[in-house]
Amino acid sequence: MTTALRALGAGISLALLPTLSAGAETLNYAYGYPESSAVGLAAVRFADEVSQKTGGELTVQPFSMSLLSLSETGPGLRDGMADIGYVLTPYYSAEYATSLFLHELNPLVNLGPQDGTAPLAYTGAILEYTLTKCPECLSEFAAQNQVYTGGGVTTLYGLQCTQPVASIADLKGKRVRTAGAGFVRFAEHFGAVGVPLPVNEVYEALSQGVLDCAMLSAPELTNYNLTDVVTDITPNIPGGLFAGVASTNVNRDVWQRLTVEEREAVLWGASQMTAGITWNFVTQEAEAMAAAEAKGISIHQPDEASQASVREFVEADLQTAAAIFRDTYGVARVDEIAADFPQMLEKWRGLVSGVDSHDALQKLLWDQVYSKIDPATYGL
Repeated sequence: MTTALRALGAGISLALLPTLSAGAETLNYAYGYPESSAVGLAAVRFADEVSQKTGGELTVQPFSMSLLSLSETGPGLRDGMADIGYVLTPYYSAEYATSLFLHELNPLVNLGPQDGTAPLAYTGAILEYTLTKCPECLSEFAAQNQVYTGGGVTTLYGLQCTQPVASIADLKGKRVRTAGAGFVRFAEHFGAVGVPLPVNEVYEALSQGVLDCAMLSAPELTNYNLTDVVTDITPNIPGGLFAGVASTNVNRDVWQRLTVEEREAVLWGASQMTAGITWNFVTQEAEAMAAAEAKGISIHQPDEASQASVREFVEADLQTAAAIFRDTYGVARVDEIAADFPQMLEKWRGLVSGVDSHDALQKLLWDQVYSKIDPATYGL
C-alpha cells in the first residue's frame, strides 16, 4: 500500500472517531507492528494514559501497520504525515548516528549477569542517557522535526531457523536476517551472510528459503506467526537486544503547539509506553517459547564454547563499532559515550533489581528520568 493510500485510510478512520468535546484534539500515532504484539499492546495503554491525564482533551489514535510502515515512519513523521511515530533509528543511520551508537552498544548485555533483567536495565539506561546526557541525540531528532519522548527494548536475541543451528559453528554459510550493522558484523564474523530485513518480511523470507535463520527475540515467533515456518531455535545467539527505538517521537510542530499540561501528559504516556514495550516483551518471552515447543520446534541451548565465542566477539566488536561511528558517521564523542554508557547501564542494573511488574518499571522510569524533564521548555 502506498503512503498516500495509507494517509487517505487514516483520514477516513479519523473521520469515524466519536465526536470529542469542543477544543479537544486527537493525535494520530503510526506504529508498524501488529495490534497484539508487545508494541501494539503498549500503544493502547499509551493512548489511554494520555486521554486520562488530560480528561479527554487530548487523545491519541494508534494506527497499527497502516498509516506509515516502519521504514516510512521517520520521514513521514518529519513531514507531518503522522503526529506521533514509532521510529527505528537503524533505518536512518546517518540522520540518527549518535542515537544509533547507543543502540549499537547493546551487546554489553552479553557481558553482564544473565538473570533476565538486562532488558529492564537497558531500557532505563538508554532512556536516561538520551534525555539527560546526549544533547546530540536530541538535536538529531530535532533536525528531523521530531521530539524524542520514549524508547523500549526487546528481550535478548536468538536464532530462529528452518534447520538446526546447535552451535556457533553451525552458522557458517547460513543466510541470516539481521537487525542493524552490529548484528551483520556478528553474522559475518562467524561465516554467515547477514541480511538486513524488516521483521514483517521475515515470515515470507523463511518460508521461501531466502533466509535460513532470523535473529529475533522470542516474542516475534508469535507476533508474526513464525512458529508456522521455524523448525529450530537457538536462544541467546547472538544475544544482545534491539534498542534502536524512539517509540513515541512527536512531530516537533505538533509538540510546540501543545499546552504544557498536554506535553506533560504525552511524557506520562510515553513513560507507560516505554515500560510497556519492554515489560510486554519480557512477559511474552516464556509464552512464545512454550508455543514453539508445543509446535514441535527444536530448541538448542548453546554450549559454553559457543557462549564464550559470543563474549569474545562482543569485547572486540565494541571497539569496532566505536571506530565506525567515529570515522564513518562523525560522532564526535564516541570515546566518551563508549566509556560513560556502561556505567549508566551498571547503575540501572542495580535500580531494576526487584522490579516485578509494568507498574514498577514505569514508576522507576518516571521517578528517575521523566519527572526531571520540564515540559515547559523541553523540545522547544
